Amino acid sequence: MRYVLDTNVLVHAIRNSVSWQQISLQFDLLNPENQLFISFVTKVELFAFGLKNSWGERKMQQLEQIMQQLIILGINDSLLQNYIEIDAYSNGKHPTKQLPTSAIKMGKHDIWIAATATYIYADLITMDKDFNHLNGVFLKVQYVASN
Repeated sequence: MRYVLDTNVLVHAIRNSVSWQQISLQFDLLNPENQLFISFVTKVELFAFGLKNSWGERKMQQLEQIMQQLIILGINDSLLQNYIEIDAYSNGKHPTKQLPTSAIKMGKHDIWIAATATYIYADLITMDKDFNHLNGVFLKVQYVASN
């Protein structure tokens, strides 16, 4: 399987929380047959989060080790097109896909993360509901509630 991990999932991984342990088991994330991806913005968010929260050297090294185990995807024209379409859809302004509710505000980083999962046809594992309106439209969202 291919998975894109949302930033909040990786924060739990760094903390080795019970939630991370459950997600890891539920999706068999340590299985070498699975491919784990993140968006470039997830890497940025995590290092900024660590700096703002005064993570020490040990925790920042853990973050570096986790980054080495992931495939980090940057921007290309196809991914950019996915961003544009997801943003338009979330605002109820997509020319061919009808949003069943009023506009849904998405953070720009979340749009990049969703565009990344859409681009590589991967399930997105997240612990927040910010992506739920995209499930089945652009990508498959695997929402996991936090413990």
